[in-house]
Amino acid sequence: MTIDQSILARPLFSDDWERAQRPNEWSYPKGIARDGMIGLSMDLCSLGDQYFEAAEAIISLVMNNHVPDYTVSNPIMYLYRHAVELYLKAAIEVQTGKPYRWPKGKTGHEQDLIVQSAPHISDAARSRIMELQAIDPKSTHLRFGGVGLPGPEGWAEMTEFRDSMQALRMHLTGLINRLSIKTVDLSPCGDIEESNSRTNLSPRQL
Repeated sequence: MTIDQSILARPLFSDDWERAQRPNEWSYPKGIARDGMIGLSMDLCSLGDQYFEAAEAIISLVMNNHVPDYTVSNPIMYLYRHAVELYLKAAIEVQTGKPYRWPKGKTGHEQDLIVQSAPHISDAARSRIMELQAIDPKSTHLRFGGVGLPGPEGWAEMTEFRDSMQALRMHLTGLINRLSIKTVDLSPCGDIEESNSRTNLSPRQL
């Protein structure tokens, strides 16, 4: 296979706004917008939604047999774990009015410590968060492989794992919305209602 060097030489991003215009999110051309173009420097909850939806999209690829499950397990777990971390930090920020500050000598990704500062987390949700923490205690193993401490071995059925993450997301985003003093919530977190029943949602609906 010959590499087209002109593709590598071409800038990744452009300021061609005319080409970026679309009537809706389902039309073409598809694109990637970096910070500054459409205000992607958003609140933690909305950023958490992006990571969560990315995990959902990968699972859709797996369930449709477009990619083997074992080739994307780490990215799925990392994306969900990071989304939950952002939701927790968003809840702390809404409750306290200031960003989460981690203890000296820590990385800031230890969910067992973050959840201690997060208000009103249910016992069931807290237990699930601690399971995510056990997968990758320092948030380094899933990203870098042999770096960091691996969690215990185990296996989870893909859709059951997804359903559990959806339930956890509903709990955390519902909590964030209840803590918020805004009368109108314009963030994507406002579109999610906590429910005890299983709901099948597409990544866009989430």
